[in-house]
Amino acid sequence: MGKSDSEKTSETASKQTFIRVAVLLGLVLTVFLADYAFFAGRESPTLRFGSADWIVGGLLLAGGCQAFYLKTRAPKASKAVKSQGSRPDRSEAQAPTSPTKPLKSAQQTLNYQLGRASSSEKAATVLEKLVLDFEASHGLPDTLSYNLVIRAYAKEGHYQAAGRWLTHMEKQGVKSTVCSYNTVLDACAKAGKAKESEFWLQRMLDKGLQANVISFATVVHAFARGGDENSASKWQREMLRRGIEPDSISYNSLIHACSVKGRISAAEAWLEEMRSRGLDATVTTYASLIDAAAKAGDLEKAEKWMTEMIGFGIEPNVISFGAVINACAKACNLQRAEHWHSRMVEFGIRPNLRSYSAVINACAKAGKADQAEQWLQKLEDAGLESDAIVYSSVIDACGKAGDCERAMAVFKRMQARGIAPHVVTYSALARPFAYRGHWQQVEGLGEELRASGCRPNDYFIYAQLLAYATARPKEPERAESLFREAVAEGLSPNQHVQTGLSRALGRKRASELMQELKVAVK
Repeated sequence: MGKSDSEKTSETASKQTFIRVAVLLGLVLTVFLADYAFFAGRESPTLRFGSADWIVGGLLLAGGCQAFYLKTRAPKASKAVKSQGSRPDRSEAQAPTSPTKPLKSAQQTLNYQLGRASSSEKAATVLEKLVLDFEASHGLPDTLSYNLVIRAYAKEGHYQAAGRWLTHMEKQGVKSTVCSYNTVLDACAKAGKAKESEFWLQRMLDKGLQANVISFATVVHAFARGGDENSASKWQREMLRRGIEPDSISYNSLIHACSVKGRISAAEAWLEEMRSRGLDATVTTYASLIDAAAKAGDLEKAEKWMTEMIGFGIEPNVISFGAVINACAKACNLQRAEHWHSRMVEFGIRPNLRSYSAVINACAKAGKADQAEQWLQKLEDAGLESDAIVYSSVIDACGKAGDCERAMAVFKRMQARGIAPHVVTYSALARPFAYRGHWQQVEGLGEELRASGCRPNDYFIYAQLLAYATARPKEPERAESLFREAVAEGLSPNQHVQTGLSRALGRKRASELMQELKVAVK
């Protein structure tokens, strides 16, 4: 029977030890012989550093240390050899018979797939299929999986699908979280569906989930976007009743709600409450206050809040400057509008289309056609793309100055730049011709407007009726025909249209015609 590897190794170690001892003894004998030959016949062989006894002592000491080392090392080597006898080599050790890391569970694999698919196009559809397939083959996934689907639909703007998956999740018995509901709330708010966001918040509260400041602030913002201050403030109060401290975002939303309706006093009251809670006003706060003042036609307050913001060291932005310039435009104060535009440039803020448009609007309200064209040129020189609204304001400025030719030139310039005019543009262009009684030009513009696929609105109908009324001679038959056609097309004549009709037909005939067509007198 052959010897084992351990036995062979042990024999090899014994042979090596015997050889080392033999060599050591040979050295000792050699030293003694040399010592005898060198010092023989000398008179007093006393202590000497190079003598044999010192050399032999050193060799014996070295030999003893080596013997001790070999003795202590032998058992360890033997054990190592024995253990190696039952262990595969290095390459075999890297491929264990049983896996050291368990395979990922099906749930982990699903969440990994959902995470990767979240960045793809139309991710929501892909994620939905993955979760439904998992439900069919493995059972219910965890909350995270459902939340990823909800978030994907919310990100794509499908607030209804996000809500549907939240409902599906709860029907399956999977526990929803605050994150689940906040995602749906945000999707509804961004879609402008305030009532839907309110529904989900109430459902969240009914289920006993602890809504946080984000939950309430989202619903407050949803109502504030549409200017519904009452509903927004209701949820703000509910948040406070539940002991949740509102943040500056929810207060800014409330101030914005007031600005939509031009309720500057209410906006200022919310600012005071905001400050009483230790919250600082931001540039967004001031921009909404200025906008509220602008819509209220209160230039003094708009400039007051703008000046206070700058005084507090809050850096204004293009939105806040645009708001104060717009306030100047509404007040027909071109000088202040140009002043604030210059201040914006001084702050190193690049004016945008809205800020230029606000100054041009101020020119239009003041009837300053020359300056309106100059600002239009500045806008285009700045590399900004103007639009139909800007050109309509310039045309309106020309119209108020009674300059039909300049208005038409601006209109042609607009078309040459590839900007399609809309009904507001045609209405602004028709007005100066109407005041002169040039009904043929107004009719031509009306035909062009219809050919573009647009219907004349109240303002254009009024301009055309005015053209018939101021023509010499008047054109009552054309005026009556136009009015009948407009009512047949669904127009509900406002007070201006009815006034234009009275001027063209006379009050008696205009009244009879409106009664015949069952038009409510305004």
